[in-house]
Amino acid sequence: MANNNIHGVIPVDKPAGMTSHDVIYKMRRVLGTKKVGHTGTLDPSVTGVLPIVIGDATKLTEILQQRDKRYIATVTLGRTTDTEDATGKTMETAEVIEGSITKKDVLSAIEKFKGDYYQMVPLYSSVRVNGRKLYWYAHEGIEVERPSRTVQIKNLKLTSDVRYEDGTISFDIDVTCSKGTYIRTLAVDIGAALGYPAHMSYLRRTGSCGFSIDEAIRLDDLRDGTVKAEPIPIIDMLDDILRHDIQNNEDLLFQITHGQK
Repeated sequence: MANNNIHGVIPVDKPAGMTSHDVIYKMRRVLGTKKVGHTGTLDPSVTGVLPIVIGDATKLTEILQQRDKRYIATVTLGRTTDTEDATGKTMETAEVIEGSITKKDVLSAIEKFKGDYYQMVPLYSSVRVNGRKLYWYAHEGIEVERPSRTVQIKNLKLTSDVRYEDGTISFDIDVTCSKGTYIRTLAVDIGAALGYPAHMSYLRRTGSCGFSIDEAIRLDDLRDGTVKAEPIPIIDMLDDILRHDIQNNEDLLFQITHGQK
């Protein structure tokens, strides 16, 4: 029998090779309830924080998604792909000569992306154009004009040396950004600023919806019972101002608990 009395959020550390929907499917079995969702898709190759919302907490997904995200990523210069990450088909290559890009060059380039940043949505994404998701057009080989939008890079740091290997250069970055930011597109744009085709060769989400990677629980630990599945009450996820507004505004409380915008 389904357990319909579970409500709250569990931050899961999504493993590689699994879709976000796969995680939901397994969490439904762990929790014994069907009312389970997530607050932001991660590609199968990407690991990291995937907040799982359960029961009435599913109604607050849109509110939680407004919060900043944080990632660690690797940018690789010398090759770009149709998906803008390491899984895609190579579209352009250019040999990067060792020493041609310095740490100072990278620091100067990434500085340009801090603050408001006008970004084109990648072709392989779930953003809809004329009622269809962009990746549908990609699979069908149909050219379509992709939308652009302004996102915000709250913090962007270089966290490694510049590494040279077999005609490519790579380096690691730590990014805190607004909802809707595509880190793989940021990697491509950083490469363009440095004068080379580029792609994102690694990504891990280290923060989402107010949770850090240190708070996220391994899915295997939840499945085998090593860690007990204890959802965090949704009121604990709301900041002090919002909590005050909810508790002192019956109309707002009604709207939120019924999933209204």
